[in-house]
Amino acid sequence: MSTFPLPLFPLPDVFLFPGMFLPLHIFEPRYRMLLDFCLENGGEMGMAPYPKGWTGNGLPPIPEVVGFGHIIQKESLPDGRSNIILEGIGTAEIVSLSSTEPFYIAQVSRREHERNKNVPTELKEKIEELIVLTKRILLAEGAEEDLILKMNQILSHPYPVDFIASLIYFDFKTKQRILETTHLDTKADLLKQVLMGLNLGE
Repeated sequence: MSTFPLPLFPLPDVFLFPGMFLPLHIFEPRYRMLLDFCLENGGEMGMAPYPKGWTGNGLPPIPEVVGFGHIIQKESLPDGRSNIILEGIGTAEIVSLSSTEPFYIAQVSRREHERNKNVPTELKEKIEELIVLTKRILLAEGAEEDLILKMNQILSHPYPVDFIASLIYFDFKTKQRILETTHLDTKADLLKQVLMGLNLGE
């Protein structure tokens, strides 16, 4: 198993799914150092989500599987803070921690995710159903029409389930399970249970 070093940025309830774009504001000194390290070592960063409400000392706990991406944009602010955009590449399993101070650096192995390409008709229909359920939720939440119309483009997205999971707010544990799942059909089933529950709750 080949591994590579990956700096990790822990944030509460912030997931980086494959194929997604995540804007981040970097202001804490240790994470400014993390950003510098990333930019000096290939520009890749892992997002390590942890549940909101965690109260502990030092760095928060990290999951065994994290989303990671490439820094595609950086805006440096006069006081040393930065705004960046991460593009999700995939997920990685943490094999070991190389460092925890001043920030996490993990040795990770990359995981292969099934893409939405030449999928069976049954799975395509399942994804279409997910889109309908998502539109209902977005309408109920008062989302802008542009976003709802964009949902029609998801059928051709390489990671349609991840796209929807990144849009909708639901419980941490299930979102982590969806992030970790590499098989598209299984991932779609997990998300369908979530969306059905949210639609019934409207």
